[in-house]
Amino acid sequence: MTENKESATAADSDFAKKATAHLDPILEHLETEEVVIDKEKISELFVKLWDYEDGEKLEPATQRLTIIGLFMYTSHNVLDDYNIRIDRARKFITQALRGWMKSDMDKAIAEEKKSDNPFKAFVEAGQKSFDDNFTWEHFMPSTKIADATEWNFKMKKCWFAQFFIRFGRVDYIQTACEFDKIQWDARKDYVDLKLTNLFAKLGTICQFKYTPAKD
Repeated sequence: MTENKESATAADSDFAKKATAHLDPILEHLETEEVVIDKEKISELFVKLWDYEDGEKLEPATQRLTIIGLFMYTSHNVLDDYNIRIDRARKFITQALRGWMKSDMDKAIAEEKKSDNPFKAFVEAGQKSFDDNFTWEHFMPSTKIADATEWNFKMKKCWFAQFFIRFGRVDYIQTACEFDKIQWDARKDYVDLKLTNLFAKLGTICQFKYTPAKD
């Protein structure tokens, strides 16, 4: 009996290590200003929900979205326990995601700025990774325009909206909307964005319209 318990404990420990290995690269960037929080509480909840979602067996695109979605969900829940209101928590969570993405974004932006037309380079690079970031299964995207003057596409489905609805927290959908703005926010000097996102209001469409930033 003791051996069985030890074996089960070891298995649980290994699973928790695998789960938190997905979370930690994002969680390490979570800062909450003057409020001191126990990040371990976020990790513990993440591990439970990662198990519930059978996260290790998900295909790569779904797994990536699930990691991000669960980070948002668990962080919001724990920050709420510390009486951090949702809009402030959303800012902290978005900043953490921005920090997690910063290294890759900085490299991409540096390459875009080397070109004669940074906006065009941004669109071309975005198009190359478009199918990986916005799969049909998860977002049902369609592109209207993608050239040197405009990148306009819409989504008829939002994986994040469905995820948070399933967990009964439609108020967290807006956090995913803020996540979607991170790439643009880092490029404000040469990219403008008009984002029409109705999913946060339980609508059925999200439209991105990128254009060159005006001088």
